[in-house]
Amino acid sequence: MLPTIAPQPVRGLVITEVVVVAGLNLELLVRRLIVHAPASAGEILYFAVGLAAGAIALLRRRFPERTATLTASAIALSLACSGVGFFVALPAEIGGDPEVVASMLLVGAACHRLHRGLAAVLAVLGGLAMASAPVLRYGSTSATLAVAVMWALLWGCSVMVGLILRDGDARRDAALAAARDRERLELARELHDLVAHHITGVVVRTQAASVILAEGPEHDLIKEIEQAGSEALGAVRRLVVMLRSPGHGSAVPASNLVETVEAAGAHGDGVTVRLAPGLADLVVTPETVSTVHRVVLESLTNVGKHAHDARHVVVVVEPAENGRYLRVEVSNDGLRPGRVRRAPGGYGLIGMGERIAALDGRLTAGEHGDRGWRVLAELPLPEGGTSR
Repeated sequence: MLPTIAPQPVRGLVITEVVVVAGLNLELLVRRLIVHAPASAGEILYFAVGLAAGAIALLRRRFPERTATLTASAIALSLACSGVGFFVALPAEIGGDPEVVASMLLVGAACHRLHRGLAAVLAVLGGLAMASAPVLRYGSTSATLAVAVMWALLWGCSVMVGLILRDGDARRDAALAAARDRERLELARELHDLVAHHITGVVVRTQAASVILAEGPEHDLIKEIEQAGSEALGAVRRLVVMLRSPGHGSAVPASNLVETVEAAGAHGDGVTVRLAPGLADLVVTPETVSTVHRVVLESLTNVGKHAHDARHVVVVVEPAENGRYLRVEVSNDGLRPGRVRRAPGGYGLIGMGERIAALDGRLTAGEHGDRGWRVLAELPLPEGGTSR
């Protein structure tokens, strides 16, 4: 379960694409109005094809899963238009055919989103359609050849941008996977603190029972349980030693929930910690305590990195939903109006989400209020165990 994060705005890119595509389509009408001449049949055809291709290119944002179909449709439409212009010899004046921008956007999207083989096929077909269009539509002249070369360069730019975006997504996915793996290793390193304690308790109790029932028929069975527990404890310790990095210490510096939250809150300047009354009497598992520590510490670290102008940072820990969940909220007022926070390389939320998902909890991060940013974690509590 990945954390819920406020989406980044893309409206400006959509508006830019609409303006560019519409502007190139209107270029023909403006040019004809200036020279007071009617548009030829070829120019009208290319104008209509440009409108259709532009609409298809804009639909790729609405239906990203149909990028292959949309790209193939635009390429087929462009090739068909060029074929009609070549075989019918429609009269037209050479100009900036508007579907070139649509073809660039769709070819770039195909190189960005689609499978490698399909993306390569559509990119080659798109390049052929773009480079051959001026020659097929307007004839083989020096001007059309120059336009064909320019369109081929534009095609190359669209492919390059698409591949750059593809590489960026691949790097981001790899970084996310690495963040999840690091969090899982961190959980594995805490295995000794959380599990070995319980196994030790079992071994101690079986040893005590072995002494009490030294003469009873259950003595051999108890000795076997004691031996199995000792072997399990040794296996856990050996595994943790293999996983633990050199110099790695305990992840949780305190022994209970209240001390853990207060210790984590001390890592930030001007942090207000608000704990619900009776929180010390709440029954909380050790893994929940360590997760609360991680959420508070990571959230305060992010405040220091990305909210330098925050005046108030508040940490609230309280039970919620009639004691079914433990609610951990870290909020600050360091988000300026109209600015969406970006955290380059910030994969701490991914690690927190991985840890919280392992406990069947929920994590939400995003804008809160007029200029606030909030991280909210909800961790399930043991049923029927709201007090000691």
